[in-house]
Amino acid sequence: MARAKAIFKSKDDVVARFKHAQEYVHYASTITVMDSGKNPISMKLKFDGIIPFIAPMPPEEHMISAPTVVELFRKLERWLRKYGYTFNAQ
Repeated sequence: MARAKAIFKSKDDVVARFKHAQEYVHYASTITVMDSGKNPISMKLKFDGIIPFIAPMPPEEHMISAPTVVELFRKLERWLRKYGYTFNAQ
């Protein structure tokens, strides 16, 4: 059986703001789209910024997989909201 191949990769920055203060977290992200699989779209997040002073710090590395791009960003928003951050895609 053939292995899944990456058909698209994108490196982007993810910036989220803490709800109750002017604190931000910055993540370098890599989005990978595979040609097959149950969850062919994945995002690997790696912390790339200054550690927040007041706000809680989410994990430095995190991996999210999803069947669609919309679901991927929905999961990203849910993960950030768990730590008190809001994410606005631009």
